[in-house]
This record gives sequence, structure tokens and C-alpha cells, in this order.
Amino acid sequence: MNLFWDNASTTPVCAAAVKACCEMMAEGYYNPSALYDKGLAVKRRVEDARKTLATALNIKPETLTFVSGATEANNWVMQAGFKNKNGNIVISEGEHPSVYQPAFALKARGVDVRTVPLAPSGAIDVSAFERAVDANTSLVSVMHCSNETGSVNPLSDLVRVVRSKAPRALFHSDGVQAFGKLRTDLLYLDVDLYSISAHKIGGPKGIGALYAKHPLAALLVGGGQERGLRSGTENTPGIVGFAAAAACYHSQAPQCIDGLRRQLCTIANSRINGDPHCNSGYIVSVSFEGVKAEILQHMLSDRGICVGTGSACSSKSKDNRVLRSMGVSPSGIEGNIRISPGTETTDEEIAAGVAVIRECVETLRGKIHG
Repeated sequence: MNLFWDNASTTPVCAAAVKACCEMMAEGYYNPSALYDKGLAVKRRVEDARKTLATALNIKPETLTFVSGATEANNWVMQAGFKNKNGNIVISEGEHPSVYQPAFALKARGVDVRTVPLAPSGAIDVSAFERAVDANTSLVSVMHCSNETGSVNPLSDLVRVVRSKAPRALFHSDGVQAFGKLRTDLLYLDVDLYSISAHKIGGPKGIGALYAKHPLAALLVGGGQERGLRSGTENTPGIVGFAAAAACYHSQAPQCIDGLRRQLCTIANSRINGDPHCNSGYIVSVSFEGVKAEILQHMLSDRGICVGTGSACSSKSKDNRVLRSMGVSPSGIEGNIRISPGTETTDEEIAAGVAVIRECVETLRGKIHG
């Protein structure tokens, strides 16, 4: 059996992106800052890629800056997006570590950082969010779609709250799990800042982008690339590969997800975390009482099934603040795995995979209680 069900952590690179990357490395290796014809041709490829991604986001190309990935983009936002030293930052308990940890680094320096809990659905508690935001709020960061549970936050509603209570505040959203999968019309969502990454949609690793309605202070200075905001020779294979992946990514959620949820629920003492009605359709978070997720993950890997145990960036942690904020019990957290099938996963593969999960869960419970 060979089932890769951890697409929330990364995705196989699609053929179009592989071709684009290889072409740029083999033939388009010229420096895009060079003023001779071949350098200028590479520069045009970079700008064409920027236009492709900007079109997908319904933004102006000049508002999109290429970075090494969403972690860099999120850190940039936390470093440069908070300008009012007497203001406050509002984030959700569901944020990726690349938002959460930089925010708390600022808190250690005396910044007022307010964390908003999640509802049992996995989305942010909107009432608590409304209480957290006030006239002194300077920066807000709420992810579009949870990397842990697939729960989708009502960004437009949250932006309206911020605009009414703190008109000068910047609203950032980590859109990594949403881009290419959900509606990411940034003109409609009205966010100020938005982070995206290539390797979640069939693109290469090491490339991402940050949308900024108004330019932030420069992240890296030196060569003046990326309009002086992020100096350094551009990762041209990654940039062109990113655009190629975005142009061909299958934006329809796996049709098998509802069946996956139903079949998982037939395993005794299992629980789906979050509300399916506000889920992206790409991620299922499931807990098995009486099971240690790390051991289950290894057993499944031995049987040819790759699943996650939460964010790959914090998978070594024994706790899970996202699930804890949702009200999941300690035993539920201990027995939680994250399943994110690919868009081409079939019903037959779901049935076969769940049968193996059931067998492994029952085996582990038997060892504990036998």
C-alpha cells in the first residue's frame, strides 16, 4: 500500500512545476538583475509569474513580494507590521508557529499581545475576537484555514470588526492552507497582508509570497531586488515553478472526504475534531481514545500510509494548543492524527486505508488493555 495522506504538510510537485523549474535551472539560469538580453528575459519570466499569482489573488502584481516561504512572510509581518508601540496585537490560538512564536517574542519585549480562543468548530471564537479588538489594536493576524483541522475562519466578518473598531490596524492572514483551495479573492476579503506558499499546491519548496496592500518596511536590504523590500538574487526556478503549480492545481477538494469522515466514525471511541460545515474539505482531524498518535503514525507508516499528527513544524510537541483551545480532552490530543488526502484519492483507497487504521487502532488498544 502506498497512500500519502499528509498533503497538509506538503504536496507532490506537479509535472508542470517540475518542468518549469528544470527549464529555469538548465536554460534560464541567468541573473534577472543583469541588463543583457538573457537576463532581461529571465526577469520577464519572474514578472509573468508574479502576474499569474496576482491574478489568482485578484490583486495588483506590484503588491506581491516573493520570499522563501510563508514562515518568512509571517515573520516579516510580525517584525514590520507592528508599528504602534503603545498598541496591541490580536492573534488567534489557532495560528501557525511562524505567527504565534514571533508574536510572543514581541510579548516578551512588553508588547500587549492578545490571543483569542477557538470555538469547538475549530474556527475563531468571533465574540471573543470582538472583545479583544479595540481602538488601540495595531495588528491582527488570523489564519484563513487551519493547518491542524481544516477549519475556515470568516475573514470578511473579522475584517469588518477591525475596520469598525480600529480603522488604522493592519489585518494579516496566513493563507497557506487556503490558497488554491478556497476563494482567495483578496479584494473581496479586504485583508491588508496575506501569506502564501508553493509547496502546499504542488509547487517546489523554498518559495512563497507576501501580499501587502501597502509596502512594509524592507525585510532584507542590499541588492534592491523585489522593489527594495527583499534583497537577494531571486529564486527564479522556484518563482516560475510556483506560478506553474498555481496555474494547474486541482482546486476541487477531494470528493472522498465525507466518506472518510463517515468511515473513521465507525471506529470505536473515535472523534472528528471541528465542524465539517466550516471545513475546507482537505483536512480531517480525528482522535482515537486510548491510543498514542505517534505510535499509530509509525504503525501506519510501516503499512505504507503517511498521516500527520498536527503541524509538521511542531509535531515533536506532546501538547497541541490548537486542539486544546477547541476543548479537545488531553486523551483526545494524545490520540489525534491529521489526515489530508490528495485531490486524486479514490473511494477505494479511502476504504482500504481506513481498514488499516482500524486494524492498527484495535491492535494498539489490545496491547494497552490486553
